[in-house]
Amino acid sequence: MNKNAILLFLFFVAIHSFGQRDIIIPPTKILTLNDIVITGRGNPIDYFKRNQSMTLLKADKLAMLPSRSLSEALSYTSGVDVRQRGLNGMQADIGIRGGSFEQTLILVNGFKLVDPQTGHHAMNIPFTVNAIDQIEVTKGPATHMFGQSALAGAVNFVSNLSSKTFVKAQSYTGSFGTTGINVTLSAPIKGWNQKISLGYDRSNGHWSNSDFDNKQISYEGGKSFKKQYFLVMLAYSDRKFGANGFYSNKFPDQWESTQNAFAGLRYNVNFRKTTWVNRLSTRTNRDEFRLKRNDPGFYTNRHFSETYSLESILSGKFLANWQYHLGVEHRIEVLNSSNLGLRNRQYSSGFGDMLYNVGKLTVTSSLLVFQYSNIPLKVLPSIQCAFQINEQNRLYANLAKSNRIPTYTELYYSDPSNMGNADLKPEYANSAELGWFKNGKLYLEGNVFYRQTYNMIDWIRDSSSVSPNPNKWKPVNIAEVRFYGVEATLRKTFVYSAAFKPNFIDFSYTYIQATHVFDSNVESRYAYSNLRHQLIAKLNFQISKYGSLQVNYRFLQRVSNPAYQLLDLKVASESLKGFSLFGEVNNLLNTQYVEAGFVQMPGRWFKVGLNYAFTKAN
Repeated sequence: MNKNAILLFLFFVAIHSFGQRDIIIPPTKILTLNDIVITGRGNPIDYFKRNQSMTLLKADKLAMLPSRSLSEALSYTSGVDVRQRGLNGMQADIGIRGGSFEQTLILVNGFKLVDPQTGHHAMNIPFTVNAIDQIEVTKGPATHMFGQSALAGAVNFVSNLSSKTFVKAQSYTGSFGTTGINVTLSAPIKGWNQKISLGYDRSNGHWSNSDFDNKQISYEGGKSFKKQYFLVMLAYSDRKFGANGFYSNKFPDQWESTQNAFAGLRYNVNFRKTTWVNRLSTRTNRDEFRLKRNDPGFYTNRHFSETYSLESILSGKFLANWQYHLGVEHRIEVLNSSNLGLRNRQYSSGFGDMLYNVGKLTVTSSLLVFQYSNIPLKVLPSIQCAFQINEQNRLYANLAKSNRIPTYTELYYSDPSNMGNADLKPEYANSAELGWFKNGKLYLEGNVFYRQTYNMIDWIRDSSSVSPNPNKWKPVNIAEVRFYGVEATLRKTFVYSAAFKPNFIDFSYTYIQATHVFDSNVESRYAYSNLRHQLIAKLNFQISKYGSLQVNYRFLQRVSNPAYQLLDLKVASESLKGFSLFGEVNNLLNTQYVEAGFVQMPGRWFKVGLNYAFTKAN
């Protein structure tokens, strides 16, 4: 174990020795979804009263995955296409149901992490895995929940504050000189609940020029008083990484450095039947990219983006069966770039939802009206319906229109391998979904979905017999692309005592068919790369009274690419006086595969680590 891991181990022992009498060891159990809520725009929503497909990853399930980053955790979610460039999600693109990474909205506690430069930075989330309590994945347009930009879906990372004092810490080390430490501390003071999280990860990399160094720190504080609630969030991350094959295969010495800072304020007021939610946030992202790592004078881009956002929402009830959400949002996006120039634009929107319950039927109609600086006023309507067959079974159907505007990279970027297109038009999509789910110890869900995307943006280049291809990539609007798909999920929880027993099994399958017209003499970066088949299986076993084993299997096939299989294992010991050990094997089958760009992903690799949890008794 390396120096950092040893130091953190000593830190664990020191805390443990100081507070040993106050340790609470919760009993091991598998939680059901009966009490789960999702956030949305205003008041929390019962997960089993939803009217579209969603997947939730709670903290207990996140802890069982062999993942050290939020993007790695998402890769075990059906319908979500995670394309990582290397280890620990140092850079990762998140697509949903065939959509590109630019068409997925990323949020933290409902705050939008929009980056006007490029969607490649959307997952530069300055929060550690241990700081996140729940991941909410909305599949399909999420304009009625989060507003504009969620053309194909949205991912909301939720971090909750606690009134208890606790420490969660982890240290790990593994293949390729990979190591990491992170600590999350909850320290409420006189009703002011607060949480601090710190993380550090580094690696020598799994192949040439793939090393990385990642630092993260976040703070959250909140207090309820009378009928009001106030929340403040501050976070910062610093990433430096070798970028071999990230964007081009002609320059293997690419290198990148990003610094991301986030600040958010939330203020809630509760009236008799109304909740008023206000969010104010700012996000900055600094990015330095070099085509030759040790020769910055050859070609270097420096970008500095800033986003300022204000959102105000009224939610409430009137009459007997009606609920509403009414709100406005204004966002300013600014970019100062050595390549893209000085850019700025503003976004304004007004939105409203009306929900009506009649018997077992629920109908929600939504309307979003928005305008960007250089785009005329647009209207995005949607309607969602659900029918509660009985206590456990629910049908849902929805229709929606969504869109996104091009990023500044798509419009203006230029380097030896890429060329932007200032004439790009916004993308639009018409989507439909029909589904059903059954709640209980045996959870079942199935749905069919359709999305018609027109003016879809894709990067293309002319084909060439020369390798690597000397022609430049350029983004264009494709006339129309249609996506058809089906999704099925089976989840079974077992509750009985035995020395060796299964705790739960989770199977999901997604099939996507895309149809589009494309010139066979050009290469496409994204249009021919969406998932076609995705099978995910998770099996968790209690192997003895001392520990558990989770087996994770994934089968993936993208359009125009060969299928591949990934098998990951995680074994974890039971907690003993707050300490627990874990071991992980990723890609046990030693599969050779590429997820994004030209990055050959690692073969079989290993990690071992130590967890510590301390909770002070009330």
